[in-house]
Amino acid sequence: MAEERKVFITKENKATFVCPKCQRMHTGDVSEYKDIDRAVRIKCKCGCGHVYSVLLERRKYYRKKTDLPGVYIFGEFRTPMRVRDISRTGLKFELKGKRHLMPGDKLVVEFPLNDEKKTFIQKEIVIKTVNGLLVGTEFCEVTPGDPMDKAIGFYLVPDRKK
Repeated sequence: MAEERKVFITKENKATFVCPKCQRMHTGDVSEYKDIDRAVRIKCKCGCGHVYSVLLERRKYYRKKTDLPGVYIFGEFRTPMRVRDISRTGLKFELKGKRHLMPGDKLVVEFPLNDEKKTFIQKEIVIKTVNGLLVGTEFCEVTPGDPMDKAIGFYLVPDRKK
């Protein structure tokens, strides 16, 4: 089975679908799906005849899966972790072992992106969720002019070759 593609919904409740076979693009109204509280998968049929499945993503920002080594700093402790995904406004990381982290805790994360420049990122975050060894966070500050935020934005540009 082909890989399922994510399609993001805009503020105007529109989504742009790209056929994986011919790369033809089509933008359509998806407002009927905006208030559904679960994953929404739909089948699309392109003008070329190809049928494919997409997952409608209602997040505000694209989230890129990663496997980046790093550390988080909490108080005086520097602890290894793995960044599992990243977006413009936050990231998810995996702990190496059980820790006492709670929603609302503020920490600093440090990790290199695996971009061409190996850009070093150091950001203050606040924990939003803890699910086993996975920790969902939000950046405390996102500033368009900040070089690290620019690097993250550039890093998140989806690879259209896939």
